[in-house]
Amino acid sequence: MTIVQNQAASEVNSRRRGGPAAIGACLPNLGGMLETDQLTRIAFMKDPADRARHAARVSKMMRGFGHTGTENAGRQRRRKLLDIIETFARMPPVTIDVPRIVWRDLYDAAASIAAMNIDWDSRCGPLIAASNDHLKCRIGWTAARKNIRRLAEYGLIIPHCLAGNGKRFLGSRDSEDRSDASGWSLAPLLLLEDYLTQLAATEKALAAQNLILPNEIRRATSSAYRLLRPFEQGHPWADKARKKLDAIAAARRTYQRRKGSMDAIAVLGRLAKVATRLLDRLSERISLGEIASLTPAGDTRVRLNDHHQYSPEEALESVYGLAEGACRREPDDVRTTPNADRVKQETADACQNTQVSADANDVYGIHRSGFVWADAPALFPFIDGMVEIGTRPGLTELHDVARVCQIGQATAARASATLGTGIALLCALITGHHLANGQIRKTPDAYMQALVRRARSGELNLGHTLLGRRKAVFGQGDTRASKMRTSLRSSLH
Repeated sequence: MTIVQNQAASEVNSRRRGGPAAIGACLPNLGGMLETDQLTRIAFMKDPADRARHAARVSKMMRGFGHTGTENAGRQRRRKLLDIIETFARMPPVTIDVPRIVWRDLYDAAASIAAMNIDWDSRCGPLIAASNDHLKCRIGWTAARKNIRRLAEYGLIIPHCLAGNGKRFLGSRDSEDRSDASGWSLAPLLLLEDYLTQLAATEKALAAQNLILPNEIRRATSSAYRLLRPFEQGHPWADKARKKLDAIAAARRTYQRRKGSMDAIAVLGRLAKVATRLLDRLSERISLGEIASLTPAGDTRVRLNDHHQYSPEEALESVYGLAEGACRREPDDVRTTPNADRVKQETADACQNTQVSADANDVYGIHRSGFVWADAPALFPFIDGMVEIGTRPGLTELHDVARVCQIGQATAARASATLGTGIALLCALITGHHLANGQIRKTPDAYMQALVRRARSGELNLGHTLLGRRKAVFGQGDTRASKMRTSLRSSLH
């Protein structure tokens, strides 16, 4: 029986006995606060009244825990939640608007301050009951009140028997009862356990589809293309291998654009295995080419490159049918990309990640949002006909966008030196988008400077912004930028 059902049954019995009415009957506005026994979202609450309602709801829901928990249950829950929070502190989620600095503060407090396992299974929850000096020395919070207020605004901590003067203390260390403690409780984390687990799984799937698996496929195909470059003419096996590599590359580009599709992730995983297997067999084929040529012409033994199991020609038979378009055709019908065009495509693919973000860990969440530079004209239509954003934009495009958006050239240069050219260009595009919609109250230059400061301090979630723009422009289905650019230009003309 849930907490709500227990409370409802006790109220009914009280009325039957003619006892006093519950306090909920005197406060009708608080009715219906308890709908579930778990929190299902994280939201920013600037209004103190919203934070007070949230704290009251959490306190009521925490009655399902005992006054004192068990050591083993608390240890398991603490380890599970800390693993998720540590991942978000390095790579903040892009599906919710919670910046990296919030996850970093939350991890510091949960790992170093609220570290008693038994509190992670108790009614009061883990407590931040240390003084400002202790927080400064232990986790580097030079302005502890600011860090605590930031966590409270996102509903990740609530007051626990907070003293009138704001002092925080743990009370008696010998007793497991925290009734005499004063501070801030991480109790919302206990109620967000299922939500954070699901959020971590969603972010892992996004990273696999947009970052991990495409990079693995791209590395394998690029290495295979380089191995095949010396064998341009007179090598039928090399031509057949190129057609298979072209099919893998086309499939990777197709399924990487499928937003949030588990089927696409499964196909990308199979493509990564097939590409790696093909690369290994090509390496074996090329390294043994001279040895195979020494075999006598009249020898009846099955040659290594003709064997049904070890031949590189058989490495990719399963790739056909995995993807649309070229991958559904027979190997002889797949058009082989010319060498010059292939080199250009390899270069663009290799620079796709390095040009968008200088951080290999995707701290800003740009790769996990699925953004590529080909989407820029569709996501930021104000640059259409004014600035051409190619596959490898640099300082020229940054300063052109800054000029269009009324951003100072010095501000753009400082942003590029601080964040990298790709991140600075995205900040300029976001500034221009808000300027075109009339959402900037001061000046575009000041807005750009604020974005740079927030990105540098970890308060900016660029991945969430880009994911929101992609959903608004492309919707939930297939997100092919070429179709969207065509439709935009036809509608404009």
